Amino acid sequence: MKVPVPLIKRFFQISCKGEECLKLAELIREKAPAVEYMDIEIREDALRITMYGYKTDIKNAWEYIRRLVSSYRSSIITTRHGLRRIKIEYLVEKTSRTFPPILLVEILKYKGYKAILSDYKDEIITDAEPKVLEELAVKIFDVINKIRFDVRGTVAKYYVAATSIILGVEPEQVIEKGILYGHLYRDEDGKIRIKKEWRQALAELLRQ
Repeated sequence: MKVPVPLIKRFFQISCKGEECLKLAELIREKAPAVEYMDIEIREDALRITMYGYKTDIKNAWEYIRRLVSSYRSSIITTRHGLRRIKIEYLVEKTSRTFPPILLVEILKYKGYKAILSDYKDEIITDAEPKVLEELAVKIFDVINKIRFDVRGTVAKYYVAATSIILGVEPEQVIEKGILYGHLYRDEDGKIRIKKEWRQALAELLRQ
């Protein structure tokens, strides 16, 4: 006869302060593996996590949470000049989306933020809040996914996606404007292609 595995309760604590506690709590709620029950209490100098479930599930969840917290702390570092170094790997994990970092940087600039890619292309250095990058990464993914069958070529997609997000208009409107201003054209298969370097074309369109 199979002996039922008992449910257990465990308590864990993560040291943190102020805003970091709030951000970590949000991250854990979004990403931590499911157990039977989890409660996160935000204190002044720590998160107190209560988990109720099977021993193996709790162990796996806690190990994942520890890795998640470590990744967050190593991925978002504020420099002496008030800029943040945000790892692209962290943004991909946080949003569950892939995106071209160069496109995200360009959009941030047009939205009034400072933004560059690090020398190793694995970090974005910016004065924007991480939440801004997360929201833009999701928008980039969604727009590129929407136009993937109609727009041909990586840089043509960059142009359409960037303009759509910066102006807050549908990609179809961008395509119409792009054709009107001689930046885009339809090929023999009816697919949209770009004639110019995408950053130059983007700058010209946004000046109109």
